[in-house]
Amino acid sequence: MLKTEREIQNHISDNDDILTDRKGKDLSCKLTPRLQLIADKVLPGARVADIGTDHAYIPIYLITKGISNYVIASDVKKGPVEKAKDNVKKYNLMHRIDVRLGNGLEKVSLGEVDTVIIAGMGGVLIAEILSAAKSALKTIDRLILQPMVGQEEVRKWLINNHFKIVDEELVMEGSKIYNVIVAEHGEDKIEKEIFNYIGKKLVEKKDPLLKNLLIDRITELNKIIIQLENKDSRNAYLRLKECRARLMEYKCLQQSIMEGECNK
Repeated sequence: MLKTEREIQNHISDNDDILTDRKGKDLSCKLTPRLQLIADKVLPGARVADIGTDHAYIPIYLITKGISNYVIASDVKKGPVEKAKDNVKKYNLMHRIDVRLGNGLEKVSLGEVDTVIIAGMGGVLIAEILSAAKSALKTIDRLILQPMVGQEEVRKWLINNHFKIVDEELVMEGSKIYNVIVAEHGEDKIEKEIFNYIGKKLVEKKDPLLKNLLIDRITELNKIIIQLENKDSRNAYLRLKECRARLMEYKCLQQSIMEGECNK
């Protein structure tokens, strides 16, 4: 696998499939910040399955930029599949992008790809898709996951199923912050419960958006706590206790980040 920045640039420059017009203008697909970060996590030369591809924007980008030579674009709904096919035809990439209708990884054969992207879904659904494809995942080298909510469910599944989170990064699109999680086969553990909710890699890397993410999470949790305080059931009491404990963890992490900046 090519991994260094210089190798990546050489690989892309040498690929003949980057689309340009007669004047040399780049015709490759432009991505939003969220989709761009997902695509950036694909290693050069990877064979990719994009699950829940929607319009096939990521597959088109990967091929036109010379990052991948072959991509499966799969979706469970007929509408997105037809739109994906139209877009692939528009870029004349039918020989490099295989658009399929199917649920999760059910239409991907063993050994067809080495990288799987699952993005734009809830964490619970992503975990369910991965659970249903455990045998297929044995031949997968890299998972690139972007849960819209329930990120903790994805992290827990990965750790419990012998995957190691090797990278995680945040990206801002509009007013919302998104997580992109990269995992490979390996053993890992969560030392602190908070790292299920705020990725350990984000803290280790001092992600520039981590402070913003913590502010958002603290705000959301305060709203939930106010709602729970007005309820009388035992379940509400237990949930309130859990939320208060997590709120303290968020604030402690927030404080440690602030102190670290002050000590620079």
